[in-house]
Amino acid sequence: MRQRQILMLSSATMASVLLFASTTLAASKPTLSVMHHNVAHQLLQQSTLQGPVSSSVTTTFEVALNWQHVNQLKNFIRTLYSPSSPNYRHFLSPAQFTQEFGPTTNQIHQVTQYFAQFGIALQSVSSNHNTLTFRGTYGQIEQALHVQMMRYRHGKQVFAANTQDPSLPANVANVIAGFIGLTTYHAFHPALSTISNLTHSSSSQTSTTTPEGYSPQQIAQAYQITPLYQKKALGQHETIAIATLATFQLSDAQYFWKYYHINRGQATVNIVPVDGGFPSGDSGPGSGRIETTLDVERSGSLAPRANILVYEAPNTSQGFYDLFNAVVSQDQAQIMSCSWGEDELLATPAYDFSINNIFMEGAAQGQSLFCASGDYGAYDGYPIISAPSVDFPASSPYITAAGGTTLPINGQVPIPGGSIPMRTEHGWGWSYLLPYYANFGYTTEAQFFQAVFPIGSGGGTSDVFRRPFYQYGPLFPDTVGRNVPDVALNADPFTGYAVYDTSPGTPYGEGWINGAGGTSFASPQWAGIVAVMDSALHAQIGFANPLFYAVFQSPENTLYPAFHAITKGNNWFYYDQLGYNRVTGLGSPDVANLTQDIEALTH
Repeated sequence: MRQRQILMLSSATMASVLLFASTTLAASKPTLSVMHHNVAHQLLQQSTLQGPVSSSVTTTFEVALNWQHVNQLKNFIRTLYSPSSPNYRHFLSPAQFTQEFGPTTNQIHQVTQYFAQFGIALQSVSSNHNTLTFRGTYGQIEQALHVQMMRYRHGKQVFAANTQDPSLPANVANVIAGFIGLTTYHAFHPALSTISNLTHSSSSQTSTTTPEGYSPQQIAQAYQITPLYQKKALGQHETIAIATLATFQLSDAQYFWKYYHINRGQATVNIVPVDGGFPSGDSGPGSGRIETTLDVERSGSLAPRANILVYEAPNTSQGFYDLFNAVVSQDQAQIMSCSWGEDELLATPAYDFSINNIFMEGAAQGQSLFCASGDYGAYDGYPIISAPSVDFPASSPYITAAGGTTLPINGQVPIPGGSIPMRTEHGWGWSYLLPYYANFGYTTEAQFFQAVFPIGSGGGTSDVFRRPFYQYGPLFPDTVGRNVPDVALNADPFTGYAVYDTSPGTPYGEGWINGAGGTSFASPQWAGIVAVMDSALHAQIGFANPLFYAVFQSPENTLYPAFHAITKGNNWFYYDQLGYNRVTGLGSPDVANLTQDIEALTH
């Protein structure tokens, strides 16, 4: 498998580009257009200015280009998922998509020609033609984009960032969606939570020899996946992509599957490096290895015969962007899960828009793309951003955002020194723990609040993306922005899971790690569920949201409820209520009914 699908320009094409670059433009100075949404204002307001970036330092950055005929593309995607349309499930191949909607060679030359005037060299063009990689000095970038590049510090991270929106000639600006890597800050983190730091008596999570929490078989029973297994739907002929910023040890997943008697048959697991892959020797608390481990273990358990491709990229803004471009443009996996993200307001809006364009291609190709909605409840940017906000990429309208629930164990939620009665599945938010502060070694509820706020299911309304077509109707909030999440699954660490991980240098120890949770578990398990549903339906569900929301509003959902109604719980701002809500979305699934309802709706 190639590291990343890059269309390297031939020597003839490169010579052509350079020839264009040497041509004098117009004698008069071209009119400049300001490219809005390319400054990370929220981040810079919370950072300390260190001074200008050295103009002689060389760097690599990417230019994301717009799709052609974008309104036509949006309408085409809607028809792909409308059972009454002749386009229904007529998904495009990557080559067809690029031919129909990709930027043209002339547009690529146009952008390349402009930057070449300043000595900024084109390095590569992505296979779908939407990403141009350039190399130049910061001084050249400042001249080309009419910006100042400055150094900032945020926490321990020193990064470069532009302080003004770029200005370019209108004919060039109209082609560009955004810039990747001008702001080098990155805060991507896994949506993983543990119970390790809640008690005064224990400062770290330790490994054990015996796993606790929900087994894969118990999750399959709780969410009615087992009836599909009984019909021999096991995820066969499906491939799940795990999009991650950390590596893992395959032997850990194999041990996990063996312990839980998961028969993987001939299903394979392979690593696909992106931008060189995960840096060798990078381990420890911040590496995120446990995240990749649990993604592989849990997705491969619920879809035991699905192949898994683990796409691994460096934890950088360019790495994150290139990660998704690789998954989508290679189109080797029908389903993707990603449990990494950051508050949508910490990056530039143009960065979010550019990645969203990639997800549009995935929808057109029939890929089911799942992302964790985050573990900071309605306050994803806390403590940097104090107002309610949501996680990206979960906030993309072409992603199925997986939120979290508390699924009680035999009507109880176990906590130190006792348990909390809970009869039904709740929306996950740790506010329910507050009255039990003494069990965790705290003397006051106010003191305990500081430890648990705002942990819970990520949810709210996007400030970046508008409400998509499938969220219109009387059952959904009448908001301007896209609402998150779409669906949910058990994610509370107190009703959580075990992970088998022997990665060196982690704060959890090595072996079985108990008390793990977070929407990091919801996303890969949803990916496994859809792989099994695809097997049962003998078809690709593809972009899941249009079908899931259509089922939710259909008569079939009344007869055979596809989602468990979750009416209790909160994420510190939004409350669960009957119908759609911004804690658990449509709810957690009854997979057997959901599959049956989709079949009835589409035939």
